[in-house]
Amino acid sequence: RIMLAHGCYWHRCRFCDTTLDYIRSYDPASPRRLADWIQRIVEETGETGFHFVDEAAPPAVLRGLAEELLRRRLVVSWWGNIRLEKTFDEGLVDLLVASGCIAVTGGIEAASERLLQLIDKGVTFAQAVRVCDTFARAGVLVHGYLMYGLPTQTAQETIDSLERVRQLFAAECLHSAYWHRFSATVHSDIGRHPGNYGIEICPV
Repeated sequence: RIMLAHGCYWHRCRFCDTTLDYIRSYDPASPRRLADWIQRIVEETGETGFHFVDEAAPPAVLRGLAEELLRRRLVVSWWGNIRLEKTFDEGLVDLLVASGCIAVTGGIEAASERLLQLIDKGVTFAQAVRVCDTFARAGVLVHGYLMYGLPTQTAQETIDSLERVRQLFAAECLHSAYWHRFSATVHSDIGRHPGNYGIEICPV
């Protein structure tokens, strides 16, 4: 397990604990230092599989790390969490695969453009689909995280989201997924300002 950066480079999702340091304060390690860590672990333990445990692995750091791993001819496999944003185009995905990427997990969150705007995800559903497809076509396993019960989400929107995700599986853009029940956490913008999202926090 390795963390590429402290904090999240986006840190704007309204459902996330963005007021806490582990999300808010973004401080990435350099690709060279990350490659040093990986190389030392391989040499000391013989382990060559690495899980990048960032909330969202920064694309720029991943690119630099992939180039460094290839330059050093380090043969490893790795997987981690990403934001399904347009930065992950075919060129970058091919580079990541060449460096050892075998799987990614990404927060789709909601298969609804309205809800994605509401939670300030910074990624459209169409973009998320394209990224999932690009990784899948490159032979990378893709896991999606979603939520149901978001503020103002209607029953029909939930049904529509289920159908869209079913289509992603049918098109082999997704290999696995998990639907989480939405919860307003105390350190998120939704939890701190529920009225802005049309909800009330009920006492336990």
